[in-house]
Amino acid sequence: MRTFEFISHNQAWLTIFLPALLYYTLLSPTTTPLLSYLNLQPSYAPLDTTISLAANAKSQDIINKIFYNDNKRKFEIVIQDQNASFYDLTWVEDAELQRGYLLVSDSASNGHIWRYETGGGLIPIGKSLYLDQSGCRSNIWTACQETCTTDAGSKGMAIQVDRDEQRFDMGRLIVAEGGEKRIVRLEQDGARTPLALNVHSLCRGGTVEIGGGSRRLNHPGKTLYTPFGDLLFVDEERCQVEDEQDDGIESITTLKSAIYRIKEIVNIPPISFRQSREAHSWTVEDMISKHKEVKVELAYIGAEYIADMIVGKDVSFLYVAASIRNEAQECRFVIYKVQDEENDDDDDNGDDEEGENGESVVKDLAQAKVFYDLTHFFPPKISQCSMYGSTLAIDHEGHVYATYPGGGLVVLNQNGELMASIQVMDIEMEKNAKQSIMTFIEPTALTIGNDGYLYMSTKTTVQRMKIKTKAMQQPTNLIVPKLQ
Repeated sequence: MRTFEFISHNQAWLTIFLPALLYYTLLSPTTTPLLSYLNLQPSYAPLDTTISLAANAKSQDIINKIFYNDNKRKFEIVIQDQNASFYDLTWVEDAELQRGYLLVSDSASNGHIWRYETGGGLIPIGKSLYLDQSGCRSNIWTACQETCTTDAGSKGMAIQVDRDEQRFDMGRLIVAEGGEKRIVRLEQDGARTPLALNVHSLCRGGTVEIGGGSRRLNHPGKTLYTPFGDLLFVDEERCQVEDEQDDGIESITTLKSAIYRIKEIVNIPPISFRQSREAHSWTVEDMISKHKEVKVELAYIGAEYIADMIVGKDVSFLYVAASIRNEAQECRFVIYKVQDEENDDDDDNGDDEEGENGESVVKDLAQAKVFYDLTHFFPPKISQCSMYGSTLAIDHEGHVYATYPGGGLVVLNQNGELMASIQVMDIEMEKNAKQSIMTFIEPTALTIGNDGYLYMSTKTTVQRMKIKTKAMQQPTNLIVPKLQ
């Protein structure tokens, strides 16, 4: 006859408590895991990182509040993929996981969005696929080829947040699809709701109406969700301009970029999964007939190339990184500070024009205030102003971070004064430097994660650096409420 031995209450308590204690002290992502000191958590080789302070008395104190002053806190590569073309970064918080993760937009091939995180457990999660075919899948507007040379993948990303949400980084993902030439929102059932197909032509003018001189998105870039519930996004267009010369009229191709606005996107209803498949072939006529809530407006013009934009600490302002030409037709790389229209009580920052049919005013960036001129950090004698650009981030104190070619970035205070510059030398740059090869590795995106890291991407790498400061958390109570 088989007998059973029952454990005591004390033994049962230890059986539950000890494994939980071991997990919390050794593996938990909410603490400093002891295993990280044993090198069982992910460890990355530091890159050569040099922080140079500006020549003013305030720089040292400010930089000490942002960066650690030990040699261990340097940039490190956490993702490297020679077949990638990383374009944008955004941080997302997950209420169920009670932690966040980094999303990385890859514009190579037909596009991928990667997810990077260090989860709890002995084996780190690292990089995983979040969304496949994130920029091209229908073959209608672009031939979606499995090759890294098409650059038809996903571009800019943003998070649509609802009013009074816990945080400004919790919500639905918005993606600019390069190959499909549109802006979409990812719904819970996997559907992709189109938010923008056509925009005002920068060459001909006109409005986004049937027969109104509009065009399909050409090269959608960075996107931005504002604290008021609007979506801003960048697109560019090449225009033919006739230039009168002594020997006749010459046709010149010029690049124009603009920022467009879609108001109150929280009130654009989702489409079904079945409609999502049909929507790949939608034209602007289909969009207007089936999706009347969408209205795209021209917001900012006057730049040859717009690389990035962020909301300022005072949420009524935007910082816009743009490339322009001076009177000598030389490229300048500047950051503008412009007052966004939702709180536009004066017109000191731009030359405003009334839009048609009661539309919002259109601001000329050329008339806006230059917050900081980055030109001296860029390679000299650049003929194409769109060849390079600056990407932006902002912390909770309002310090602005801006990148420049060569793997570097600057830190600016709220007055547009230089606090420090940071130079990062990666493996390829070190190798080329030894061979006397001049290379400029261009940062493509910059963001501050809620995990205490400053993240920077290039086309083939994602790098991070441990910092003391935190990301700016925008309010959610200014977002327009959803219509009932």
